[in-house]
Amino acid sequence: MSGSEKTIQSPATRLRNLLNYDTTQMLYVAAKLGIADQLGSGPRHADELAAAVGAHPRALYRVLRALSHVGVFAEDDQRNFRLTPMAELLRADAPGSLRAFALSYGESWWWTPWGRLLENVRTGKTAFDQAMGQGLFEYLAQHPDAAAIFNANMTSMTARELPEIVTTYDFGGEGVLVDVGGGHGALVSAILQAGGRAKAVLFDQPAVIDGARAHLAAAGVADRCTLVAGSFFESIPPGGDTYTLKDIIHDWDDERAVAILRNCRRAMAMNAKLLLIERVLPSDGEPAIGKMIDVTMMVQTGGLERTEEEYRVLLEQAGFGLRRVVFTHSAASVLEAIPA
Repeated sequence: MSGSEKTIQSPATRLRNLLNYDTTQMLYVAAKLGIADQLGSGPRHADELAAAVGAHPRALYRVLRALSHVGVFAEDDQRNFRLTPMAELLRADAPGSLRAFALSYGESWWWTPWGRLLENVRTGKTAFDQAMGQGLFEYLAQHPDAAAIFNANMTSMTARELPEIVTTYDFGGEGVLVDVGGGHGALVSAILQAGGRAKAVLFDQPAVIDGARAHLAAAGVADRCTLVAGSFFESIPPGGDTYTLKDIIHDWDDERAVAILRNCRRAMAMNAKLLLIERVLPSDGEPAIGKMIDVTMMVQTGGLERTEEEYRVLLEQAGFGLRRVVFTHSAASVLEAIPA
């Protein structure tokens, strides 16, 4: 029997490995306590780590030992732990860091709604709304600590996709690019840094805009980006030749998605274009990570991932025509639309 044959897992083993909310919580604990950052200068004993982060020594050791079993951290026979390639990604300053991702998925306001998934499926009512008594974005507006984690995760996720997006699609133009719901400015910063654009507008809610200033300054584009606060359900800044919405439309059901798109249409001249950056689902049984994210959207926001045809219908209802879809090697695609 070859080595590859020995590692083939049975269906039962693969299924058991999917039942792993415990691993998510252990990764959250490691991220929240900053264990990977503590190990950045080299291996440390479990007790030393516990003292440094204010944890119970034996309890922390047991969690780190379990994470070592799945390849996150490595342990020697003296209870010293060191970083592995996976653990490196839990460091706050690591390129492509997933620390914000681990923090988001481990927070109670994120995982509690998943306990309502069965009710969500039976009734169609968004699990987050039922569990927390309000929508996700209303909750974040009232809980700054949660919003900081959420926005950091969105910025991190966008940063991982950006190199592929900005090199695959040409965002250049002589006019002003308006990034609608642009968060802390990861997308607009990458577009401005890539060249071809002299000016841009970052449009988002007031609290989000306030958090974007430092990010734009750090990216060296603050002097080329105008910050505008508001709600895309009310109005969108006019005057742009290109309007971008990354991971915005998938947050909302069809009715509210069309409302956002119609406000974009009202703000746009006939020669402007609209770019939706989303995960376009295949219309067949082909595997796609977007199919997993789609259920997350159902649970957390009441939104959904869509096929190309579903986006085409939304755009037509809002007064646009879908001109083309530019697929990238990442999960994201660029849907280019023009006023009809």
